[in-house]
Amino acid sequence: MAKQEWLPKQRDWAQQHRNVLVYFLGVVGILGSLVGLSMLPEMVSVNPEAANAVARPRALMVGLHFGIIAVFTALFWRRPREILYLAGAVFGVVMLFFMLYTNLGV
Repeated sequence: MAKQEWLPKQRDWAQQHRNVLVYFLGVVGILGSLVGLSMLPEMVSVNPEAANAVARPRALMVGLHFGIIAVFTALFWRRPREILYLAGAVFGVVMLFFMLYTNLGV
């Protein structure tokens, strides 16, 4: 009996569209990081309204989120059938834009 693959259609689709996904994640990550570096205040927090919020320098936080996006995007580019790498890159993008949203007060 052959081992059944989990989500075979999604893995095939991700492998076929690997370059488009990598370019999209790269462009969104770079643009989000540039917006963060140019528009965020000097000190940012993941949740500024919290009572015990810890403010960090914006370059550190933007660099951290961009690093997560870059690492997981590179891992996905290397092994496009691993959906978790794609999920990690998307998670990094979501967290970057959530940080922008909460600190810019949009």
